[in-house]
Amino acid sequence: MSTPSFTLQTFGQTLIGKLPDNIRALLQGNQNARLLKNADVILLVYEDKLYNLGNGQWRSVHQSDEKSLYSVIAEAAGELLGQREEPTSVLLLLPAQQFIATQVNMPGISKDSLRSALQLQSSVLLPSYESPLLFAVNPHADPSANHDVVVWSDEGILDELFTAFAEQDLFLLGVMPRNVAAAQLSDVTGKLLLVDEDSNSLSLLVYKDAVLSEFLQVQRADLEDPDFARQWQETVTDLQVGVDEQIKLTSAEQYCALQGDDLAHTEYSFIPQGARAALKQKEKGKRIVYAAVAAVFLVFLATSPFLLQSVQLMRLESQLSSLQSASTQAREDQAAVRDFEISWGVLNEFPRQHIPDVLLQLQTVLTPNVLTSIEISEGSIEIEGESADPQSLLQLLEQDAMFTGVDFARATNNNRYYIEMRLSTVDYDAYRQRYFPDVRR
Repeated sequence: MSTPSFTLQTFGQTLIGKLPDNIRALLQGNQNARLLKNADVILLVYEDKLYNLGNGQWRSVHQSDEKSLYSVIAEAAGELLGQREEPTSVLLLLPAQQFIATQVNMPGISKDSLRSALQLQSSVLLPSYESPLLFAVNPHADPSANHDVVVWSDEGILDELFTAFAEQDLFLLGVMPRNVAAAQLSDVTGKLLLVDEDSNSLSLLVYKDAVLSEFLQVQRADLEDPDFARQWQETVTDLQVGVDEQIKLTSAEQYCALQGDDLAHTEYSFIPQGARAALKQKEKGKRIVYAAVAAVFLVFLATSPFLLQSVQLMRLESQLSSLQSASTQAREDQAAVRDFEISWGVLNEFPRQHIPDVLLQLQTVLTPNVLTSIEISEGSIEIEGESADPQSLLQLLEQDAMFTGVDFARATNNNRYYIEMRLSTVDYDAYRQRYFPDVRR
């Protein structure tokens, strides 16, 4: 037996497309985008400083043996934002080396199926990484694309950051690579090349039609090797072919000059589990209200055909009453005529045997045979006479449409015949049954 909640869920899935936009967005919208749009502050980690992109202020970040880097970042955020009357929601942009980028090639797989496949193959794609990982991917719409870029983040680090920020009375909405966030702000529809540099590393992104197609990063120490430096430069040169715009970020000030409001729209964001749980709790009340509105809306949709039928029925009943009122005199006249027909039907519908026509038809059939006796009573006919072939005469009478039930009344004697039959044109039994049903014969 299905529960009421299951029935409502099934019904809602059937008619979800008919719901108003704000209700449908809440029930089916992208949770990451909704959550990140609530960010009050966007913080950037660059070199050994934490910056507030809204006003350019910063605090130093110095890792020590006593505290982890993520606790230090959270403490710096608490100092940077100071005391606020309302809880502060934070979007944190981290250096590229805090993330892992891989390329996957799964042609023909849909967006949802790609995510499922990556979830199953995470241990194969990154076999040396033992900690649980979260991933973000935005597949190419073009099925002919060679590969898709997947960005991975350590789930344990996200949880640690969320806890550390919570200890500072800050709510960490999400974390994302700073270079991806910067590239997301560009409105270039073609090919975009973005280079992010600091004293420790370099990263290179290629966006093609607003989709990430390359994510490369290297430590500056590795570039001291001439061969490795040459390979890196060749890679950069190859990726610059066909570029519509190139952006190079080498300082925190350049990041602070960006408009951070559009960062919530990126696909490459990571939401801590604690933030997801908080969002679920926060929207629980809204969901109840919207669910009630949706239920009323669905009930209205379900009953609207019956309401329409009720209105149509009332309209038709009104028309029927009007027509009945207008036809009262005609119906009275019709009833009088019907009574007259019933009263005179016993005479008008009395079966007529039309004896002259019967005799003429018998003469046609019997000639040249001799008829010596005939008796007609209520459609039954008995004839007697002489014929050279009585059997042939019987067959001729059977073939005539005026007569039915033709048979010998008694055995023939030489050429003498005795035949009985009924007229097919009259039915005295039906007449008596209609007008004299209680009279026995």
